[in-house]
Amino acid sequence: LLDGCAVEDLHLDMTLPGYPDVELVPGGRNVNVGLHNLPQYVDLVTRATLTDGVSQQFGAFKAGFDEVFPMKHLEVFSAEELELHIRGDVDEWDPETVRASIHPDHGFNDSSLPILWLVNFMAGMDRLRRRLFMRFITGSPTLPVGGLRKLNPRLTVVRKEAEAPLSPDDYLPSVMTCANYLKLPSYSSEEVLVEKLTMAMSEGQ
Repeated sequence: LLDGCAVEDLHLDMTLPGYPDVELVPGGRNVNVGLHNLPQYVDLVTRATLTDGVSQQFGAFKAGFDEVFPMKHLEVFSAEELELHIRGDVDEWDPETVRASIHPDHGFNDSSLPILWLVNFMAGMDRLRRRLFMRFITGSPTLPVGGLRKLNPRLTVVRKEAEAPLSPDDYLPSVMTCANYLKLPSYSSEEVLVEKLTMAMSEGQ
């Protein structure tokens, strides 16, 4: 049993999940997975998914990248230093940067209170909250090189209408990650906005 469940009840065999023609061992489609060979199965699936199964693709990427910029020149950098050069979410978000990066629309303008509250909230975020916010808005925790101002499409914030008998405070914000589009209810206070947006950021991934 594994956590009270018999592994055999999962009806797994030694093939790659989703790809029944890819056998992890010779004759794998005829080899059932049980508790006795579960560690081997997990190891083989992990290797097939993260290493062996993508080695050709990574090799092609490396070769192409090397033609544009020889990778030997990157050896002088540590992983942390490279991250600083290619990520755009390492700079602080000051209010001016945040305001210039937001496009209020459909019920909001630059002077709308929820927009001003949102600017305050974003400008006060630490690095962890910024990553949560970006993952909620865009689907990725990182920004392009150049930071928030270089986000494309630009972060658009529109008013999310409430339907009676509910009020805006009863709603959570929602997003269209493909368009960097935030639907923000017209909350009654900055405290409510922070509470609801934090909940959405943390739970709505």
